Amino acid sequence: MKDKKVRIIPLGGLNAIGKNMMLIECGDDMLIIDCGMMFPSEDMHGVDLIIPDFSYVEKNSAKVRALIITHGHEDHIGAVPYLLQRINVPVYATRLTCGLIHSRLEEKMPAAAVKFIEVAPRDVVHIGEFVVEFIRVNHSIIDGVGLAITTQPGVLIHTGDFKIDFSPVDREVTDLARFAELGERGVLLLMSDSTNAEQKGFTKSESVLVPKISEIFASSKGRIFVATFASNISRIQQVLDIAQRYNRRVVVSGSAMHKNIEIARELGYLTHKDGLIVEIKEAERIEDKKLVVLCTGTQGEPMSALTRMAEGTHKNFAIGQGDTVIITASVIPGNDRLVNNVVNSLLRLGAEVYWEHDEDIHVSGHGSQEELKLLMSLTKPKFFLPIHGEYRHLKAHAELARFLGTKQANVVIAQNGDIISLTRKTIAIEGKLNLREVFVDGDLIFDFESGVIKERHVLSKEGIIIITCVVSRRRIISGPHVQMKGFATQKDGKFRESIIAFVEEHVMKMLSDEARPKEIQDFLKKSIGSLVYRLSKTGPLVEIQIIEV
Repeated sequence: MKDKKVRIIPLGGLNAIGKNMMLIECGDDMLIIDCGMMFPSEDMHGVDLIIPDFSYVEKNSAKVRALIITHGHEDHIGAVPYLLQRINVPVYATRLTCGLIHSRLEEKMPAAAVKFIEVAPRDVVHIGEFVVEFIRVNHSIIDGVGLAITTQPGVLIHTGDFKIDFSPVDREVTDLARFAELGERGVLLLMSDSTNAEQKGFTKSESVLVPKISEIFASSKGRIFVATFASNISRIQQVLDIAQRYNRRVVVSGSAMHKNIEIARELGYLTHKDGLIVEIKEAERIEDKKLVVLCTGTQGEPMSALTRMAEGTHKNFAIGQGDTVIITASVIPGNDRLVNNVVNSLLRLGAEVYWEHDEDIHVSGHGSQEELKLLMSLTKPKFFLPIHGEYRHLKAHAELARFLGTKQANVVIAQNGDIISLTRKTIAIEGKLNLREVFVDGDLIFDFESGVIKERHVLSKEGIIIITCVVSRRRIISGPHVQMKGFATQKDGKFRESIIAFVEEHVMKMLSDEARPKEIQDFLKKSIGSLVYRLSKTGPLVEIQIIEV
């Protein structure tokens, strides 16, 4: 039988942290692994999140056999509702991950009912050309899995996000034995998490946080505010356990946190005594030294609970002298300024703040160099594809593979959109998809080509000039009227007069030539921009309205 070729196409997750999505194609069958979102950068004004470009998936929807999710973090499930509005495909995920996705779908229901197939570690499923095995891994969310995908050319391993933790909170360790068994049988390709590829040694165990957080609880005389990711069920369990030990009640602030705690408790992943968590309205009746507030906002998100507390706009809590704030998360690249602003505000209010710069206040969910090397050594792949990380992370991970003896020709550092061709004997990039940046703003979805982001950027930097003129046949009835917003010039009067004179002259000339309003608008839109730049050396957004009556 002639060898089939496998094609691997990352639609997200490379050269950035977030938006993870990978396609695996063999013959007429396609698997999708993960479908996540990414936080926007500060210059993407008004954008809520960034999602992968689904164009290629929609075009090949008849080939898509399954959507497989490795774990329940937003950078792996956040775009699932948007994908399921475009194609209908079965979703394979572990129990907690299924619960978290169901919750997202309640907010954005797909057109057709979605089939969920709940899986567990060591489960094996046959999906078209593929045989997929789910392998337990540790991460900063429980119920995470890696994947062993058997194809006609050989076995592909996708680690998902992972670390090797010998004392995780849920006592379920990464299944190194299974990875080793697969390595003995032969692994064609390893696709491995690169987030901490620059970090030497081993990543600390989740369990090291307990002594540090307990120490803070023991010394704090006032209220304690703990910010963590809403999806970090293990961290939430630790906080609940410590609060119970120090006889404190817990109030939850943040809708995502509320929802995830409810889901995790219903599914049996989170346990606590009745009465430990109380309604937010009861907080004012609880002594400060008996209260813990569990909230969202580790990344300085503008509308998160902790940010609103820091800004003094939270309707239930005003942070002040005597309060202790614990931000138990690392800063995602790009969010540094937002987090620094929140920390500075909290300190100004008089709170004591523990965050990323304090030892053992947070541990990563991603394996460091020794863990990455251990997994490579166990699986012994012929080919290696680093995934999940910025370019520097991918490159550092590729160097580790070469250090362990993988041939340079057998290591591929790819970019989103690359079409990677894999056979028993070769791996190569054979082409590239032209991917768009896709933005979500409320219910609106648009790409960079729409011009929305560019216009918002110009508005934020240069302002806007709006010119209105009412015309009738060959004369101007009213105007030109010039409005300037967010635009500064030292000679506003002269500047405005120059624009009015320019518009009046050209509108009259074009009307006499029987030009239509749309033609006049198009001409002025181009020419006014040049005029404004000559006069002010700035490039504000220019809007022209020629109204015919």
